[in-house]
Amino acid sequence: MRRSGKGGYYYLAFIGASLAVIGGVFVVILARGYAKAKETLDWPVVEGTVILSRVKERVLGPGVPTEYTHELLFEYRHEGKSYQGDRVKRRNNPYFKEKAKAERWVVDWPEGERVEVFFDPANPSFAVLDHDTRAAGYTIWFPGVFLVGGLVVLGRAILGLSRTVRCESAPSP
Repeated sequence: MRRSGKGGYYYLAFIGASLAVIGGVFVVILARGYAKAKETLDWPVVEGTVILSRVKERVLGPGVPTEYTHELLFEYRHEGKSYQGDRVKRRNNPYFKEKAKAERWVVDWPEGERVEVFFDPANPSFAVLDHDTRAAGYTIWFPGVFLVGGLVVLGRAILGLSRTVRCESAPSP
């Protein structure tokens, strides 16, 4: 006589739920990142001027290597009002371990250059010179596989548990 155990189904349900939750969390994170990156594409564009563009160094403490960033300041006008911005992209300008990486940004946005400025119509004081990558939207399928796979495993475990319960509650001949 074969013993009908439920432990394997509970284990599968746990694994399936875990995969679905982890996949779901990353789907949400990537979807939000894609939406934020895509949002700036719809922002109005005005002409601006780079007024400061240089490499800035920082040392966080003794024994910590120097980090470099692109210090940027540009000005632009909207509806007769003057604004200043300091970001290339929506996020703060990154710090690099190699000075050459920060220097490339200085070359891309030299002082005095006329630039396109994308500003947030809901908050015209927030502006960027470049759009973020939309790669998050193109890679969302990967955690989506975990989400769907986890739900399939969870569903199969629940079906197996329901069959086990039905077999146990059926009257014996």
